Amino acid sequence: MSGFGDDRHSGASDVARAFLVELERWAATDTSSAPPELRARLKAWLRAAQAAQPSMALVHQLAARALEVADTGLRRGDAPADLRAHLALSCAAEREDLAASRAAVARQAVALLDQSESWIGTLSSSTTVRDALLAAHAAGRGPRALVAEGRPGMHGRALAAALAAADIPVWLVVDAALPLVLSQAQQVWIGADAVTELGVLNAVGSYAVALAAREHSVPLYALAGRRKFLPAVSGALKIVEGPPGEVWETPAPGVRPRNVPFEMVPLALLRGIVLENEVIGATEAATLARERPLPEELAGE
Repeated sequence: MSGFGDDRHSGASDVARAFLVELERWAATDTSSAPPELRARLKAWLRAAQAAQPSMALVHQLAARALEVADTGLRRGDAPADLRAHLALSCAAEREDLAASRAAVARQAVALLDQSESWIGTLSSSTTVRDALLAAHAAGRGPRALVAEGRPGMHGRALAAALAAADIPVWLVVDAALPLVLSQAQQVWIGADAVTELGVLNAVGSYAVALAAREHSVPLYALAGRRKFLPAVSGALKIVEGPPGEVWETPAPGVRPRNVPFEMVPLALLRGIVLENEVIGATEAATLARERPLPEELAGE
């Protein structure tokens, strides 16, 4: 799973789709001769996938779903070939559900806009935020985007280019400048790699943007589907540092670059979490996160 596991540039939705592709490939090449053997191998593969993308709640929840599919087949007495077929069918269904979820969240975000030609602030590159801005443009709402680069990977540049290609006016600024220009924005939209009762896990820089949005009285929303909720105690959910060379390829002697790609934005700093069919506040979000634990075998220490 080197391609999926090494991806540090794609958003949560794209990583989740790549996970499903790799799981389908695993099911197609598995050679287990007995159901218990298949389940053991599947669990080991799923735990490796989780460890490869520990900050992505969708990966954890999709792993839990895959193990549930296998366990359901085991209880029915399915043969290994049938279990593999069920896993493949589940991947196809999950792919459709992910696309539907993302489109529904985008529609809910568009409904938040109470005026045309609103400036929307964002940072890095969230596929769901991109879809929401494109949906607002298609609906004739005339959105305008204030995009921060998303250092060190500069993922915001790709988002800015995609929006500009769709004729959406875009300002691109360095990350440190986004809090300065947020006074121009009517709203701030950020993505979400995970939502816990403690906050929203997103690209580093999100916390500073959230604080600036509060100071400017600009409402901040996180765009996330229900599958991105997890309890904060989930040991499998982690922030892992990226390659230090992305921060400084040839640092000066004695300098140790640190590449921390994600951080937590406290729920209290958000106006709401945008879901597929509603926008919920901090209290509801915390409750939902606690209600979506991973199975013990995949929850981590």
